[in-house]
Amino acid sequence: MKKLTYILNQYSHKEGSHFYAVIGLLEEIAKYNVKITLIIEKSEDTPNFKSKNINVILQKKTGIRRSIELFMILKNLHKQGYCKTFVRVSQNGAIPAILASKIYGGEVYYWQSGTTYITEIKKSFNLGRYLKSELPFKFVKKFTTYFVTGPEYMVEYYEKYVQVKKSKILCLYNDVDTKRFSPVSKDEATIIKSELKIDLESKIILFVHRMSPVRRTMYYMPKVLIKTLDDCTDCICYVIGGGSDKELLDFEIKKHNMEGRIILMGQIPNKEIEKFYRISDVFINPSYTEGFSRVLVESMASGLPMVVTNAGGTKDIIGKLQSEFMVDIDDVDGFSKKLKLLINSKETRGRLSIENIQQSKRFSTQNIAKMYVNTIFTDE
Repeated sequence: MKKLTYILNQYSHKEGSHFYAVIGLLEEIAKYNVKITLIIEKSEDTPNFKSKNINVILQKKTGIRRSIELFMILKNLHKQGYCKTFVRVSQNGAIPAILASKIYGGEVYYWQSGTTYITEIKKSFNLGRYLKSELPFKFVKKFTTYFVTGPEYMVEYYEKYVQVKKSKILCLYNDVDTKRFSPVSKDEATIIKSELKIDLESKIILFVHRMSPVRRTMYYMPKVLIKTLDDCTDCICYVIGGGSDKELLDFEIKKHNMEGRIILMGQIPNKEIEKFYRISDVFINPSYTEGFSRVLVESMASGLPMVVTNAGGTKDIIGKLQSEFMVDIDDVDGFSKKLKLLINSKETRGRLSIENIQQSKRFSTQNIAKMYVNTIFTDE
């Protein structure tokens, strides 16, 4: 039987981030006769798996003791034949995994996807940040067996800008549960709108993402939404997510008397997020930095037309028609124009919806699980 250790840095059934979605992917990977031990560094509860091939270990220590604890767990797993370790994002998880692989053998697959490095290198030197983040990352990118990212543009990005050796970069996609995220009928959408007390005649613009300076939320959101909503009086926008720019956006919304038109929902558990996709008419992703945006494939699978920036790997995710509604990361006016065009054209929204549903099938959990197995277990 194939064996895989998967290190996830945090988990909660209330989780609003992409970590919640990993559970479904592991469940699917296990169907390929893969025995998985999931190690969660920080957790509020234990995920439930149907597969008997998946074992969960919750770490209990904190600080440096957590790293030592993880190393000992990996040492014991290696004795049981677990020689492949996949680490999702966490540098604190990757370092003990790399050290264990160097001492006891095996391979480490470290996943990261995002174009934040371009903004980070512009910052002045800070010793604290260097020791806490930059130095550990240098260690990880040099000594991990494989550096995993996606989609295709991100392979070029990490080689060119982050100086990761091309020979060790692997491309793997994020997945989407196409059963959870799927289009619904008009009647079903009406029922959900009624439950949420939303005006049935309103067109819904949806934004789901973390709001932060790195993504330049405040550069895009106030201008885009205020310009659009001033012209499109039958629209309201739901903004879902947390982050350091949330309060700043809230201030701008109140400043322009837009409280009833732009609704800040805060962070919503991922397991509940699909109902907001189901009632929406258009999805927007104005972002300056991006990797493999999971919210894009979720909105595509839900049948939503989108307006997006060309950040990170976005161009590799969307189809030909949808790419006509992708603008440059610095083109705020262009973004607003595309959004208004899409809101006012039911026919265009329909064509994009059809393409996006079809395009999202590439990223179904079933397809991506097979992709993982074929990539990680090529020698078995």
